[in-house]
Amino acid sequence: MKRYIVVGEIVIIAVLIGLILLDFTGVGRKNRKQLSKIDHLPPSATPGVDVVSQIGDGDTVIYHKNGDELVPPTPTPTPTPIPPTPTPTLTPEEQVIQDAIDKAYAISIPGGIAFANVTDYLSIRREPDGNAGRLGLMNPGDSCIVESINGDWAYVKSGSVKGYCRADLLIRGMEGEEYAKEHVVYHATITGNVNVRSEPTTQEDNIIAALEIGKIVKAITPALRSKNDPTTPLFIQVELEDGRTGYIASNKADITFSWPVGHAIDDTKEQK
Repeated sequence: MKRYIVVGEIVIIAVLIGLILLDFTGVGRKNRKQLSKIDHLPPSATPGVDVVSQIGDGDTVIYHKNGDELVPPTPTPTPTPIPPTPTPTLTPEEQVIQDAIDKAYAISIPGGIAFANVTDYLSIRREPDGNAGRLGLMNPGDSCIVESINGDWAYVKSGSVKGYCRADLLIRGMEGEEYAKEHVVYHATITGNVNVRSEPTTQEDNIIAALEIGKIVKAITPALRSKNDPTTPLFIQVELEDGRTGYIASNKADITFSWPVGHAIDDTKEQK
């Protein structure tokens, strides 16, 4: 009987030793290793709720508790890239039209361009002095080219006038270039006698005026597609001297662009 008790004790001890070895070499070791790498896992973490933990030398990994186990994060799937929208291929006829439109709208902005930022007018003076005689005036939005800056004064050329104006009353630099893009004025110089029409088409009885070679009119829209008119694919929207607007065939005019400029004055007028 005594021998059986000793054998039983030996078996129990062997089982305990086996469990201890399993704990240090198997699942228990793995769980402890996982736990030892987590700096701050709340012991009361709710099952299924993510817990941010710091791993190793600083890598952040998100674990969550599932019962008493720590479940590692599920890898985020790599999203499938969205292919770029293909650029539509133009037919040769469409490409000709698009090239003509791009050419009509193309402008080059002169270096040093600036614009009068006033509500009435800006004086251009003989010297950088508010009491100096005036050579010209720039209306609001008139353009000039700044050739140099002398303290609070800019030496400018506006149209035929060259002189000094206050630099702080000019829109210049990058802001001046943006202003130039937004306020460019297009002109159409007539290269062949052409009819002005109420609609951009030659397929209707819509003639409202006629322009002769050499005439220059304001181009409101320097290039636009015709209205169901395959024989004249592009038109120019123009403004006539009497204020009426109409359309002319684009192959009857050359498009140029400019900005309004100042004008010379008699400096005996009231000075500003």
